[in-house]
Amino acid sequence: MTRVYLSGQGRMGTALSNLLKDGDPAASGLSLSETIADCDVVADYSHPAATATLLESLRDCPRALLVGTTGLQPKLLTQLRTFAQSKPVVLAPNTGTGITVLAGLLEHAVKALGPGWDIEVLEMHHRAKVDAPSGTAWMLLERAAAPTSPQAARGLAQPVRLGQTGARSDQEIGIQSLRGGDVVGEHTVYLVGHGERIELTHRCWDRNSFARGGLRAARWLGAAERSPGLYSMDDVLSC
Repeated sequence: MTRVYLSGQGRMGTALSNLLKDGDPAASGLSLSETIADCDVVADYSHPAATATLLESLRDCPRALLVGTTGLQPKLLTQLRTFAQSKPVVLAPNTGTGITVLAGLLEHAVKALGPGWDIEVLEMHHRAKVDAPSGTAWMLLERAAAPTSPQAARGLAQPVRLGQTGARSDQEIGIQSLRGGDVVGEHTVYLVGHGERIELTHRCWDRNSFARGGLRAARWLGAAERSPGLYSMDDVLSC
């Protein structure tokens, strides 16, 4: 039985907690731990400041770590890479299995299509979401720009177009955000060529789908043979 400690009691932390307590099939082989000291895996769905504090705590009590927190700055990402030298870490701005598959399809499509296709990312979330664009939208942009580094990929982003912006450059990637109602999460990537267009879309109407993916990642991290390293949801789904 893999024991999971939850860091963060926001929407996602609550969803994971409820699935574990209710004995959801996705929670098979997992149990909820009340303390870091008694757990096998820490699942962090909080905010960057709390993630930084958590990493400080894990220096004295290292555990496998799932980070679903978004908006992490370069300094904190560097600290996570350092921590991953001693324990396995899954870094995933979105733990949904569907969006992970979409990201893989996007990367494959961009490579197959080659140059000459314009890329636009559109995301929509509930009206209470405080960051924009979403962490998932940034992840999709980075996958579309691969093998460019994440930092360089974000430099290609064109978040807002208003007024006389001039013609679109060949390298830019548009990224736009919509907010309203109780939308859990919708992401569409447009690949626009000459005389044709591809739209890759993922829609989520149940937050538990993300939570179930998080439980799958926690179970994967808890495997006895899991080596230290920085992993993604692609690694989780590949097994």
